[in-house]
Amino acid sequence: MKKTVGVLSGLVVAVAAACTAGAWYTGKQLPEVLEQAMAQANVQLKQSSGLSGKVTLELASLESHLFSSTARYRVKVTELKGADGAESFELGFVDHIEHGPLPWSRVKALKLMPVMAASNYALEKDAFTAEWFAASAEVPPVYGQNSLGYDGSTDGTLIMPPMQVTEVGGATTKFSGLAIQASGTRDGEQIKFSGAAPSFSLNNVDEQSGRLKLELKNLSLVGDLKKTPYGFYVGRTDMMLDQLSVSGGEEQKVLLLKQLEQNSESRADGDQFGGSIVYKVGDINFDGQPVGSSAMVWNLKNIDMPSMQTLIAWYQSRLPEFEAAAAQGQVLPTLPMTEAEKAEVSASVQQLLAAKPQIALEDFSFKTANGESHFKLSVDLGKPSSLELPSAELYKQMITQVQSTLQLSKPMIGDLATLQARLQGQSDAQVLAQQAAQTGEMLGMMAVQSQMATVQGNDILANLHYADGMVDFNGQKMTVEQFASLIMANLGAMHPAEG
Repeated sequence: MKKTVGVLSGLVVAVAAACTAGAWYTGKQLPEVLEQAMAQANVQLKQSSGLSGKVTLELASLESHLFSSTARYRVKVTELKGADGAESFELGFVDHIEHGPLPWSRVKALKLMPVMAASNYALEKDAFTAEWFAASAEVPPVYGQNSLGYDGSTDGTLIMPPMQVTEVGGATTKFSGLAIQASGTRDGEQIKFSGAAPSFSLNNVDEQSGRLKLELKNLSLVGDLKKTPYGFYVGRTDMMLDQLSVSGGEEQKVLLLKQLEQNSESRADGDQFGGSIVYKVGDINFDGQPVGSSAMVWNLKNIDMPSMQTLIAWYQSRLPEFEAAAAQGQVLPTLPMTEAEKAEVSASVQQLLAAKPQIALEDFSFKTANGESHFKLSVDLGKPSSLELPSAELYKQMITQVQSTLQLSKPMIGDLATLQARLQGQSDAQVLAQQAAQTGEMLGMMAVQSQMATVQGNDILANLHYADGMVDFNGQKMTVEQFASLIMANLGAMHPAEG
């Protein structure tokens, strides 16, 4: 018995000594680890925050002790575009860090795998964030836990608690909260995450536009991504939303969408990137009337990652100038460039086009009770002999092929005509059936007469193929100029001149 007690006592002392040594080691390593994490985070923020505003992360202070440390971070947001112009602000976070190898918070949760440190961070309350704290009943609006392994891996949870805001005039916003679990390997080489938010609702009252109601139910997301040598992430991400409802105006008619999905998958094959993204709406309903369902599939392939990386870096370096030009209404601004810069950008564009990239709307479908329609479009690009060619010749060499097909279901058109009539108050079944049949047939006749489509059975069909400067439109071969004239003539017929 004494021997057993002695062995156990020795083990306890050994574990305590190991933990003390590990905690001391962590305290010594922590400043360098945090600075590296700040630098890596800022690189990622710079790459992802180009749409509006700049975000940087700083380590404001670090107080280290034997078994724990307290770090404070400063998040700076500048040039954020809002309704009142550009805005700038700062957010403070406090982080209570438990040193490894066995932080007490993980031991209590029966997580006994040794880690370097366990982080417990939260947004700090100040004059800027006071309203957010009030909305979350004084619970930090953003907080979470994260553990750092000795191999550089991370595993943690980010939480936004339930929040509610009631404004003067009666407008209310309710948010059920959000929880995201994420893990990653050293330097973010591989990332996995999942999250869920049960509900969000907005009930806005405006004297001019009336009442607007927006409600989302059961949002979830999951992802598994791996970083390529060029900094692009490939893998799969999925986002699902059970229901989205919107109503507004005096009549408060409700648009209800159910079973919404966004599924994206990307892959790398050597230096080339490709992927697809799928959007789905399982059920569409308006003002209590069933409408149908819809799906859209985009596909991207043969994207040269080295040249894309160079072009993105150049774009980010000139981002302020692009934003200034966009503010002045310039869609494709011409920026002053040095000869070396022109040569680098031109070489990257040529390298990108040499890979023969393809962008395709693989399928856009809309389905009702009695029919389903589809639209497809793909564009193949190639490397021109020079980027300095006249525009017409440049586009001819750069756009090597365009293919498009349209299949309109006459029964589907009839279903939509029936829906419109019902919304206008028509309820006679015989009248509705007659209108549905006439609408589909009339549209088919108009398409044939204008040479814009053909009719086969219950389908209105249009096919286009372009290559080598020639267009094949519904079996008729013509030049690009002749095709443009045909389109313009039909557009003119749709809008006749007033007498």
